[in-house]
Amino acid sequence: MSDKFIRHEFERVINVEKLITIFYMEFSKDFVFEGESHDFWEMVYIDRGEIICTADSRQFVLKGGELTFHKPGEFHAIRSNGTVAPNVSTMTFESTDPAMRDFEEKIIRLSPEEKTLLSMLFREGLSAYQMVDKRNPLLQKLKKLDDAPFGSSQMTKNLLEIFLITLHRNTDVLPKQSRYHYKVNGVSVPAQVKELLDFLDASVYEKLTVGEIASQMGKSISTVKALFASYQAGGIMRYLNQLKIEEAKKLIREGIYNFTQIAELLQFDTPQYFSISFKRFVNMSPQEYKKSILH
Repeated sequence: MSDKFIRHEFERVINVEKLITIFYMEFSKDFVFEGESHDFWEMVYIDRGEIICTADSRQFVLKGGELTFHKPGEFHAIRSNGTVAPNVSTMTFESTDPAMRDFEEKIIRLSPEEKTLLSMLFREGLSAYQMVDKRNPLLQKLKKLDDAPFGSSQMTKNLLEIFLITLHRNTDVLPKQSRYHYKVNGVSVPAQVKELLDFLDASVYEKLTVGEIASQMGKSISTVKALFASYQAGGIMRYLNQLKIEEAKKLIREGIYNFTQIAELLQFDTPQYFSISFKRFVNMSPQEYKKSILH
């Protein structure tokens, strides 16, 4: 006689197939790892301090209490910021489940509960496995300990999968792009500064005040001033005028407009003020600059 019980199979949304490395390291303030790429996932958590991460061609800052993933095939590197010595927890593993894609391009701030779960995961994993060369865990050689506690390998797998599912539900997430650093005229700047500089670059044909710049960018005047000050001294309006003069030089070389028209196009109050501004930045008048152009 058959019973009437329904037997449900467990749904498996994230399955970790293989563990490659697990280690916790306290790096010096000048630590540099030049980078690598591989065909498995890498999970990086910063316990204390911060590190500068490279992901393909971009850099971003990962701060204490934050975690990120490097997807398979992504070149990545890390280095200390030269000021603070960071503590870093790293795991690499294989998983081909589509749910893992949710972790791409994200920085996740861990809750106290998630930090506790991560601590349990590393405690269990490090009781079961050990790096062959403790001084250089980045060599990626892991061995199973002969005296590992009963079931520690399975516990590590289960805890990692539980941790990943928990992270999947986490809403305290930043896009990596918000922390990317960009090179502008040889200076490394964060994304918000790059956004401001791009806005100014696109505004050379407009007449704007600092207040209008702030309003159009959805920021306060003090925030906009602070962002620009982190890039260079001299003030936003001086920088915008310099961009206008660079554009004026291009227009003079193209020879389509006369000086009065260029002054009007670039929103200078008068042709005289345009000429004064031009000489301040170029050390010659518009007419002198025009004569200096090679034909």
